[in-house]
Amino acid sequence: MSDTIEACPVCGFVWDDVDPATVPGRVRTATTAMAEVLRTHPDAMTQRPSPERWSGVEYACHVRDVCWNLRDRIVLGAVEDVPIPHGLHTDDRIAMGLYTRDTPEITAGDLVVAGDVVARTMECLPPELAERTLIYGWPRVAERTLHWVAAQLLHECEHHLDDVRENVTLVAGG
Repeated sequence: MSDTIEACPVCGFVWDDVDPATVPGRVRTATTAMAEVLRTHPDAMTQRPSPERWSGVEYACHVRDVCWNLRDRIVLGAVEDVPIPHGLHTDDRIAMGLYTRDTPEITAGDLVVAGDVVARTMECLPPELAERTLIYGWPRVAERTLHWVAAQLLHECEHHLDDVRENVTLVAGG
């Protein structure tokens, strides 16, 4: 990984502190917990608490799509030398209305499956592949290890779980 310790300014997540062996279990835990929030508070999950904040369903759909996208990036990085994978185009997905037909129940099921599939993929890969690299476009274009990509996946899952939980409070209080 890089010599620079990167930390999320919102949640404090530090990519370099992640033990790769813990990622699959933590991804499953976060995606299952997010699915439970979607199922427990379905009405709150379809509302945006404010114009600049996504709804719970939008956050969950994003995490689902991140799981699929990063799974493909991990496989690509494992078999090709320093590939440049395509981006996720998150804002475009929302702008095109791709999440408008995703209900809390449908998204909860998708999320559990996506989290489990990417976790199983990571469990299958030999540890020596963790240092293989690819080009990653966020937060800046840089060569990143598959270990970093796995940590990024974990960050997306855990950070947005907090967002979804917070939305319950914001929608109920708003």
